[in-house]
Amino acid sequence: MGSPRSIFQTCVPRTDVLAGTTKDEQFAADLAQVIKGTAPDEYQVPSTFFSHSYPTRGMRELLKAVCKRISGQGGEVSSVLRLETQFGGGKTHGLIAVVHTVRGAEGVGNIGDFVDPSLLPNGKVRVAAFDGENSDPANGLTLEGDLRAYSLWGDLAYQLAGVDGYRRVETSDRGHIAPGAETIRELFGGEPALILIDEQRCGSEMLPACRAGSSLPS
Repeated sequence: MGSPRSIFQTCVPRTDVLAGTTKDEQFAADLAQVIKGTAPDEYQVPSTFFSHSYPTRGMRELLKAVCKRISGQGGEVSSVLRLETQFGGGKTHGLIAVVHTVRGAEGVGNIGDFVDPSLLPNGKVRVAAFDGENSDPANGLTLEGDLRAYSLWGDLAYQLAGVDGYRRVETSDRGHIAPGAETIRELFGGEPALILIDEQRCGSEMLPACRAGSSLPS
């Protein structure tokens, strides 16, 4: 047998890499930007995102677990999934994949490579994400106008139910106190909800996937 071929012989870089047109931001996944719709196309457009992703076993299992929980097909799946990898291990990439998937993976021709299409949610799923790197508990994160969130509760409430949702938990937000389970159920609005917490500052993520009416841990 001859010597194994080197990686330089077996792998061919993408055209944009060879042309030198690749931008640094293409490799800086930002969950908050995806939720707001301001991320680069590489992350914002579902078809582009998945075309640049590889369906690892971990990603397939994650998408399967979340979709089954959201649709009510997986009662045995916990409502809270915790993702832990070393820095740069793909946690934020996985969370972005979940967002696009529960939103229907519109335009993704190869979604079957990542998750069984029959598990995709049929109706609306409320999605909210807390990105620790973009939070500002001291000065407040601007939501709209002069409205600011000082804790993850205010930020998530606004994303789930707008200004009215924020006002419902405003006292908790300013006091950095978790609201009660019934208040959180109100924010779901009787619809399935997906809450993503990307804790960049402490290196771990929690991803509660909840059906309408279920509660989050405080």
